[in-house]
Amino acid sequence: MTHGKIDADKRVLQKIFSPDFWFVIPEYQRSYVWQSENIQDLIDDLYYAFMNKRDSEYFLGSLVLKRTKNKDFAEYEVLDGQQRLTTFFLMFAVLRDLLEERAFKNNLQQKIYQEADELDMVPERQRITYQIRDQVEDFIKKYVVALDGTTLIDELKVEKEKDNVSISNMANAILVLREQLEDKEELGEFVKFIFNKALVIYVSTDNTEDAFRMFTILNDRGIPLTSADILKSMNIGQLHNEKEIKKYAKYWEEIEGRFGEGFDRFLNFVRTIIVKEKARTNLLEEFEEKIYKAGKLTQGKETLDFIKRYDEVYENVIELADNELSNAFKNLITIMKIGFRSEDWIPPVMYYYAKFKTNKIDEFLQKLEFKFAGDWISGVNSTPRLEAMNNILKAIEQTDASNVNDLINNDDIFSVDVEEFKRQISGNVYKKQYAKYLLLKMEYLLGDNTVHLSGYKNISVEHILPQNPDKNSQWVQDFTEDERAYWTDKIANLVLISKRKNSSLSNLDFKQKKERYLKGHMDVFKGSKVFIDQKDEWTPKVLEERQRQMIDLLARRP
Repeated sequence: MTHGKIDADKRVLQKIFSPDFWFVIPEYQRSYVWQSENIQDLIDDLYYAFMNKRDSEYFLGSLVLKRTKNKDFAEYEVLDGQQRLTTFFLMFAVLRDLLEERAFKNNLQQKIYQEADELDMVPERQRITYQIRDQVEDFIKKYVVALDGTTLIDELKVEKEKDNVSISNMANAILVLREQLEDKEELGEFVKFIFNKALVIYVSTDNTEDAFRMFTILNDRGIPLTSADILKSMNIGQLHNEKEIKKYAKYWEEIEGRFGEGFDRFLNFVRTIIVKEKARTNLLEEFEEKIYKAGKLTQGKETLDFIKRYDEVYENVIELADNELSNAFKNLITIMKIGFRSEDWIPPVMYYYAKFKTNKIDEFLQKLEFKFAGDWISGVNSTPRLEAMNNILKAIEQTDASNVNDLINNDDIFSVDVEEFKRQISGNVYKKQYAKYLLLKMEYLLGDNTVHLSGYKNISVEHILPQNPDKNSQWVQDFTEDERAYWTDKIANLVLISKRKNSSLSNLDFKQKKERYLKGHMDVFKGSKVFIDQKDEWTPKVLEERQRQMIDLLARRP
């Protein structure tokens, strides 16, 4: 195979959107898939950098390009990076229509579209051409190339509902970009910042294989790269079939698009599943030293297939896409995702599912959760806690499908100091990091699992007996000062509410508070609501009963 010249460098965004680069999104590339959250995160990050670090460079990511044979233009097929590139293409159209300064409008329009000039023999040309479907090109011409196209809000809302994935997402992107940008202060200065401080690194070649062998050149030039970028290059660079290269580049971009900023986190889960020990260096060195040099995986297709497989595993068992998972499993995973500060429990769940699918997975998760929560709440240090998770990974590796019960009943790997655990949760827990988790776990234990515990944006821990009751309140009659001091921050006196705390409600007497809870003025979680509904008063005796019930339930081994 012949190798062409490789160009690799970094460019500010205004140079990427200049006559030096004309882009083609080839037919084999996936649709435009960025969602509202991706766009909001990008604008938030850019605007934060503009307001706080406007003299510093801002790294946007990488472009992998293949030069076409077009002799009239510096034209490139986009092999990698089209989602972010398209987002800026749409953003410049929105900014053009929001800004009033004629010079800014003209400049932004030139970034999007080159008008024909017969005298200079310059043909019309748009910055990015989409070969995906004709309808996408029609959409671009009407809403992006045409002046004031992004102001057609009602029409864009109709386009957003169309079945064509690219058109639907592009229409949504324009609407979200307008919403995010129209109220921003110093919008003209913000555009200057994006043009001159936002950087893209790119590699271009006329040979697809060479394009993915780029990172030694970029590293030599001191251009910042993520571990994921380099891993991608190392592995796709090992492929020698153009069709395979394009296929795996597309897979990688899809996976990266799903995880966004959390992609390195996902790759670290994969690393942990393979290595089963604590990471000592950065992600890239871990792959090179502990995986490739140790012969656990080979670079290229084997690694790429492994990552693709575990992306599917993550989607099925952590994002709960597998329809065979029980509601009990889904609820336990959900409270673990909400309540645990560490994610070291995720690789064992992924590895178990990859090996055994849903066979006994409810029992496994219950054992894993009790071990992870038990060690954390009992005050075990982070290194032995991580080692415990790695021991579970090793045990999974050594177990075959016929011996799953032996794994689940292995007391060595799931051992917890239950007495210490009970001691910790019996004390004042309100200010502890695990208070919210304990109350979530109670909801799980008390629930019938007909409802999936999800969709809560705000979860707060609320006192029933207030921290500072009024002197004339029923609380002062029902509790001595010593009793109040003893019970206020105990778990029995705490409930979860799924709205932000309302300080005006917190000092009400119990009967008023109970009415507010039960009528939905404060959205108390179901388990607590049922208990409160059964009580006409909230006294030390009631708290003793509830404390005993909660400790017994929480400390019960699965």
